[in-house]
Amino acid sequence: MGDVGLPNIQSKEIQPPTSKKGAFLPLMTGQTVCTVKDAKGNNCTGHVKQWLTAPPEVMKQAAEGNTIHRCQRCYAIYEGPPQEYLHPDKPEKTGKPDKK
Repeated sequence: MGDVGLPNIQSKEIQPPTSKKGAFLPLMTGQTVCTVKDAKGNNCTGHVKQWLTAPPEVMKQAAEGNTIHRCQRCYAIYEGPPQEYLHPDKPEKTGKPDKK
């Protein structure tokens, strides 16, 4: 029989979970769905997306350097590190077009 336990989640090395905590729920490693429980004890399972249009008062409550995410179903607010795994080697913009 094989070993029982958590599978080897590669995103653990790419995107660590939240280390700094503010007033909102922490975003776990690789989390894309909401884990807030309803009155029956079931998870919401709504999609958690980065909230780019969050009001300034919400942004002030988050820990320094964290980004704000929100569930699209129950509107629970999460915070976590910037999702750098999407663009790990993103070149800096110089404002000049590339000449080829």
